[in-house]
Amino acid sequence: MQLTFTPALGEETVLKVAPVASGRPASQSVLFKATFEDREALLKARTDGVKVEVWSDIPVDGRSYGDWGALPFSELGTTSVPQGVPSFSLTSDAKEGDDASQENSLYVHIRAPFHEHIGAHFHFTYRLVFPTGEIKWLGEFGRNGELVIEQGLPGVDLREGWNISDDGTYRTHAFPGDRVLGYLADPRAWSCWSWRSSSLPTFTGASQACEGLAMVLSPRPYAREVNVLRPLVFIASHSTSLHITEEGKIVLRSSSPFARVSFSVLEHSRDLLEGIAALCDGEVAAFDDVAAMLACRLPGAELPLHLVILPMIDNLDGRSVFPLKASSLPKATADWDGMVVSSPDMRTVEFVTGPLSQTDVVAWVGAAGGELIVSPAREVVVDSHTCYVALLTPHQELRVELDRSVAQTLPTPPPSPPLSSVQSRTPVETTKEPQTTIQNQSVSRSSPTPTVPRQRRRAPRSRSSALIPYESPRLLRRYLHMVLNVVLWFWSVFVRSLTVRLVGESVARRISGLLGLALLKTAYPVSPKTLSSPPRPEEDLQEVDDNVADDSRQDSPAQSQEAEEPAAPSVSTPLPRYSSSNPPEALGDPNPPRLALSVDILSKAPVIALRGFGTLKDACATVDGKPTSSPQIATLKDGVQLLQFGVVEDGKHLEVLVTL
Repeated sequence: MQLTFTPALGEETVLKVAPVASGRPASQSVLFKATFEDREALLKARTDGVKVEVWSDIPVDGRSYGDWGALPFSELGTTSVPQGVPSFSLTSDAKEGDDASQENSLYVHIRAPFHEHIGAHFHFTYRLVFPTGEIKWLGEFGRNGELVIEQGLPGVDLREGWNISDDGTYRTHAFPGDRVLGYLADPRAWSCWSWRSSSLPTFTGASQACEGLAMVLSPRPYAREVNVLRPLVFIASHSTSLHITEEGKIVLRSSSPFARVSFSVLEHSRDLLEGIAALCDGEVAAFDDVAAMLACRLPGAELPLHLVILPMIDNLDGRSVFPLKASSLPKATADWDGMVVSSPDMRTVEFVTGPLSQTDVVAWVGAAGGELIVSPAREVVVDSHTCYVALLTPHQELRVELDRSVAQTLPTPPPSPPLSSVQSRTPVETTKEPQTTIQNQSVSRSSPTPTVPRQRRRAPRSRSSALIPYESPRLLRRYLHMVLNVVLWFWSVFVRSLTVRLVGESVARRISGLLGLALLKTAYPVSPKTLSSPPRPEEDLQEVDDNVADDSRQDSPAQSQEAEEPAAPSVSTPLPRYSSSNPPEALGDPNPPRLALSVDILSKAPVIALRGFGTLKDACATVDGKPTSSPQIATLKDGVQLLQFGVVEDGKHLEVLVTL
């Protein structure tokens, strides 16, 4: 069995520990590494029960200063992501640690308060422990390894002229011109986030030059240094800029005699991060032992938020993840009923539905950290199905409406009385009343006062007015239903969007629910009975009129003249063309619903995210009222679709109409 250890025995290894303010808890990580000649040798040692250990006097696991103890080697642990929760690997460095050279290595990863032991020397050696209890020491007597604790910043060699303040921050001044502040020990071990004034952050990979008014250097996962690297924060005053060359030289360029630079490790730099957030109209949304989060937005834009996630956990293999909790999000998201989370390249887009106050973990983020785009998801109800809309690029005043044709949005007029009422009541009445009139005529022939024509003229009026008290409750209910339809239409088209902006989405949803409930309560249940051969009222009335006419011809000439006077026309009730419960299908099919969006854009290539709409039939757009090219539609997983527009000038008004 052949093993190679880092750090090596018989050598001194300097461990740099960042200064911290007194009373502030802090610790520094150390990584020991044992590498077998191949993967088979590692598996054989594991099968045989052979353990590899570090024997050291480092004060960990509750041991006092000077006490020795064993620290076993093992594989680096990773965190599994629960099912159903989206995960994001946000930088290109996220999987660089997954190479074959690491499959035959074991590690000891410890964290200890080394800042309490500046100037101390700790010793260590390695040994093999067999299942029989036998111990084989791998070092020689008097040739132990040695850790020397010094104050400094891991991975950075600073020039002279720095002052350390009471809070542990390095500060310096510079005169006009260029000044070299220091060097990165290994430029390949770092990636860089940089900020300029009034701009979103820029990510730069390893071994690439970067420049800005502020920077955050994040260690890459491949870096297997004994002195585990910590994220570093730089920020300079205005009229200056920081520049890191491809060779790792840190240069301050200033045009002011009062230039200042501050520099510290991330876990002690909340004040510096607040200065960085001010450059991009943002805030420090979270700062704890797991990660720091900056919420930025493009100056002048309302949304979306750009979350820059800077992990504080040790990123050793690129496979570790940590939870992004809803409680860590900016306060502005607390009132959102849902949100969309996207990677900057928009290849991964996830919708998080439901109130965020009831959500624990929004997503899992790779230990390399990175940038997330978050924006509120607007709810749109289409045919009793809830869909979601969000804009992923900088914008102001997004308005979303469901546009329908007039035939669909305006309430349908109430239909004629139900078929059962016409068939069961009208023919009976039209048959009875003429018979009564005939009897009255036969009785009144001997009477000197001719009253028969007056009774004949009143008979049709009594027959038509008899329907009014019978139908009035039903008609009143239908007209109330129509009025509620109109109110609901005005609420959905004009008032709801204003209510959402003033009092929030939840209140608007409650009002919509109450209106829908009232509309349901006023709907009249119609279940007409079908007759085998319903009589026609027009035919019955015609037969009665013919009988009356025949009787009147047998009267005296005077009575016949009076009988032939024109009578009030009878009211014939037409059959309804359709039942109110089954309207014609032509009202809904020719005019499908359309999604209308209106927004002031602040990006050159707007992108709209949709979920739950199914296949989109068509999409068209206008910019400041002028037609523009139709967007490209990209389909992602879980029913997410992206509408991607071409280049559009900033500050324009975009209107989009999507046929569903």
